[in-house]
Amino acid sequence: MGSFATRFNKYYATQLIWAFHHPPNTKRADFSVYGRDRSLVCDIEVTSVWSKPTVKNPKGYEDFSPYPIYRDPSDPTIAHIDINQRPKNQPYSTLKRVIEMHLRDDYPPYWLVIWDNEHGVSKPNLDELALLVGKILETKRQRGNLPPNLQQVWVFDENDPKARQVQ
Repeated sequence: MGSFATRFNKYYATQLIWAFHHPPNTKRADFSVYGRDRSLVCDIEVTSVWSKPTVKNPKGYEDFSPYPIYRDPSDPTIAHIDINQRPKNQPYSTLKRVIEMHLRDDYPPYWLVIWDNEHGVSKPNLDELALLVGKILETKRQRGNLPPNLQQVWVFDENDPKARQVQ
């Protein structure tokens, strides 16, 4: 939540200053966020999209990388990632499921914030991710499956200083 708020506050007039974390199973988004004047700005549901593991019981980065990884023979702390090889799985293969799991009809109006932790793409790529999320949401809207209380959707990652709003 703090990482998103930092990026949001740097570029947008509305300031996210203070957040209250709601416990699970309260029929509320993860956080209620307040501005400088202590008035409610919005409720925020935070989630993340990760690479699909390439093994059944992942234990480290290598188990999430869609590309082959090998250790440098002269320094085993250095990992080489062979991006010229075909990926073992498609980037954002879990994105639709992640979004669907966090769309709620029973919440008060809320924002959905998605942290991009996908390893199979070149960064920064938030414009591309925002388009993918937008397509998923538009399909749900056309089918009448988009909750009316979802006000805004945002994507961000650690490599880009600016969060992107999904249109």
